[in-house]
Amino acid sequence: MKKIIVIILVVLMAAAMVLSCSSSKTSAKFQGKEVTFEYNAYTRGSSVNYKVTKDSVIQNEKLRGENTLYKKPTPKDDWQSLLTATEKVDLEKLETIEVTSKKHQFDGAMGATLLITVDGKEYRSPTFDHGTPPAEIKGIIDEITLL
Repeated sequence: MKKIIVIILVVLMAAAMVLSCSSSKTSAKFQGKEVTFEYNAYTRGSSVNYKVTKDSVIQNEKLRGENTLYKKPTPKDDWQSLLTATEKVDLEKLETIEVTSKKHQFDGAMGATLLITVDGKEYRSPTFDHGTPPAEIKGIIDEITLL
């Protein structure tokens, strides 16, 4: 009986090590770096702002004169998903991505921007329509707005 328990414990510990190694590999590019995400969407009189760090998610909404502030801890799995989505983007080229829809220029949509800061260096997207981000950063925007 003791041998069975020892075998089960060894298998469980090995599985836990494999899972922890695989989750740390998903964000190897950002390992040990301070990363902050800021997503801002705005139009006359309304705005939605997200600031996401490893530790917290702050969402500030100003809609029809009402201002609402939400703050919560960042779920570890969601943070890893956000970093994984970010690894797929060349941050050096973020400011040059093509914006296909420009309704925000005529008040047809909120104008939105994404700012990613990695160890103090800022990477900013061009202004795009809230709700229809460029394909290159859609995964990042989806992860942020789902938090």
